[in-house]
Amino acid sequence: MNKKVSFYFDYASPYAFIANSILAQYVDIDIVDFKPIYLRGLEGFNKGMPFVPNKLRYIMMDLQRCANGDGLQVKMPSHFPINGLYACRGAIFALNNNSFTSYHEALFKAAWSQDRNVSDKQTVIDIAVESGFDRGHFTAGIDDIEIKEQLKMETAEAQALGLFGVPSFIVDGELFWGRDRLSAVQSALIL
Repeated sequence: MNKKVSFYFDYASPYAFIANSILAQYVDIDIVDFKPIYLRGLEGFNKGMPFVPNKLRYIMMDLQRCANGDGLQVKMPSHFPINGLYACRGAIFALNNNSFTSYHEALFKAAWSQDRNVSDKQTVIDIAVESGFDRGHFTAGIDDIEIKEQLKMETAEAQALGLFGVPSFIVDGELFWGRDRLSAVQSALIL
């Protein structure tokens, strides 16, 4: 049996953006199970950003360092921190409707390259329409109680598995946290 990797992300995370951008360099995308979760639903994030000002400044510098090292351009959003609620609901809707890839790539690019406010519901809807969704169908989808509950359930399950942030990856029950753990994920898939 071939191994799979679960990739847990929220569009609010710049490190998840970087991990997503370089993921195909480490693993075959066909074996990735994309798992949108609501970062603010995890313990430690549910009361706000768990960072003191010095750590936040460091993260901003480190983000640029990591992006440059991976050959990526990152533009810090003017609307930061990002609330990924609507974007993650949209990801679940897109996954459920077999239209994930274009939506997923467009949302990460909008947040971390184009300075579009993906915390805003209307902006997320506009990006989904640009990605090929019908406006009414998508809007109803992200407001659907089943989509809302699915995001809550996925987030709760992620926390129960030991996740405390994103990007996170699970291979054979083993947790790997951070975009810099992708080589370890690659190795775990081979073993």
